Amino acid sequence: MKKKTFLILGFLLIISGMSVAESDVIIREISTKSNLGPQIERGQPNCIIDSVGNVASIPQKVILLNPNIDSHIVNSKTEQYLKDFIRDNPESMKDVKVRINQCSPIQELDRLAKNKHVSLIWRIFPGIPVTLWASLTGRILGGDNYNPYTNTISLYSNDPAVALHEACHAKDFMSRATGLETDAYAVGRIFSPVALYQEFTASDEAIDYLKKKGDSKAEMNSYATLYPAFGTYGGAYTGIPYGNIMGAFVGHGAGLWKGYEHRLCQKSIKFGDICRNLESDPLAGNLLSSERKNSEALYKELYSTK
Repeated sequence: MKKKTFLILGFLLIISGMSVAESDVIIREISTKSNLGPQIERGQPNCIIDSVGNVASIPQKVILLNPNIDSHIVNSKTEQYLKDFIRDNPESMKDVKVRINQCSPIQELDRLAKNKHVSLIWRIFPGIPVTLWASLTGRILGGDNYNPYTNTISLYSNDPAVALHEACHAKDFMSRATGLETDAYAVGRIFSPVALYQEFTASDEAIDYLKKKGDSKAEMNSYATLYPAFGTYGGAYTGIPYGNIMGAFVGHGAGLWKGYEHRLCQKSIKFGDICRNLESDPLAGNLLSSERKNSEALYKELYSTK
């Protein structure tokens, strides 16, 4: 009886997945399409398949303490971060495809065949199985990723830091010369040092991008998400049981510390702005000047060498 139930549920999920893939091909919302930037395509919402995906991702949500991970509902604000990043990096992002909660295996196989950034032999293997697995399971199992074999970003999480992290993977990969270097960088991910380097580079650049944009709130959130996410990779590669969970705890600690430093920095900047504003006022400026002179005199009296 249980076996039949599982078979029926599996069949319904397959049918639902097929209907989603077909709908994605027919009904597309083209968010961005220009000569300088890639297309951003959205999959058609499907309450059944998206709900299953949202529930299936509960372990990831708990580990990262983020309910938006693999939520399968990506809002326009998160998408806007991607658009801005693409516009700010047109040269390296011009051929990158972005699929938001979309299942399009046929289109991805087509991109795999046409992608000249990776040699044909590597596009056949491991390119074909990697592309099929990511395309067919992502809509249900989630897993934000950048596929170098098709040059495609697949996004399922409603988190700007995650979106920018995947975009930075694409930029990092596309900044390398076509040929042996890109082949080695794509296939080399099977080795933990290469994978960790790629993850660190993408996270570091995503945070740096938010700093340059002056988006303090998003930067704070990026520490809370990207640091523990990196920790899961580092912990998993140790080979220790539940290493990914322990790594996430370490990452959460590091993220909290960076967040604390960031808040102190922001308070210092705000205090400096207040002082500059006060100094522009004649009365307040005289008071500050007087206090500064008194402080300097006291310092000299206490610490001057005899």
